[in-house]
Amino acid sequence: MFRDVLLQQGRADYAPMLDLSAPYHRAYAERHGLEYVRVDGAQLPDWTGHWDSIPLFIGLIEQGADRVFWLDADTLIVGDEDVREGLSGHPLTMARHPGEGGHWNCGVFFIEASGRVWEFFNEVLRRGPGYYPWYQQRIMNELLDRPEWSGMVGVLDNRWNSTVRHVEAPNPVIMAWHGTPGARGKHDHMLEYIERHMQ
Repeated sequence: MFRDVLLQQGRADYAPMLDLSAPYHRAYAERHGLEYVRVDGAQLPDWTGHWDSIPLFIGLIEQGADRVFWLDADTLIVGDEDVREGLSGHPLTMARHPGEGGHWNCGVFFIEASGRVWEFFNEVLRRGPGYYPWYQQRIMNELLDRPEWSGMVGVLDNRWNSTVRHVEAPNPVIMAWHGTPGARGKHDHMLEYIERHMQ
């Protein structure tokens, strides 16, 4: 039996968003046979919060997780399709978003665990802490462009990472407020969406 983990994490300023989404995400995980994991607080306190997911990915792989479905704190599952349907058949599945000539967006990130994936995330971590504004995402994109990591990543349909005002998809499964300024602004927009569409 697979151990499939729906994972979220946030530092203190993002905890209110996790409080909003947790009841929906926990119920979604139960319906689809996923393990819901919420982690609060910094994982790499000397680096920016962008990095906190990477040691969590490494740790879950080391603990025997088969698949990890990462959702940034500023995301909300709004549909009921099984996240496994978004998998690309590659070890990593990420949406391809515009900006800087197009990039792999790691706000929603589907991972098929393996030794090779463990090596990739350790290499990303080794190259940190990166720099504003992309930090770990730039490092991942640079590595994924290299021949030694070819075939690692496949495309996640934007329905699974429908980013408000930037890359909105029809019939989204996961809404994201990646481009909305500030933790409070993200929270308020998420709350407004919940009150309008999910009550």
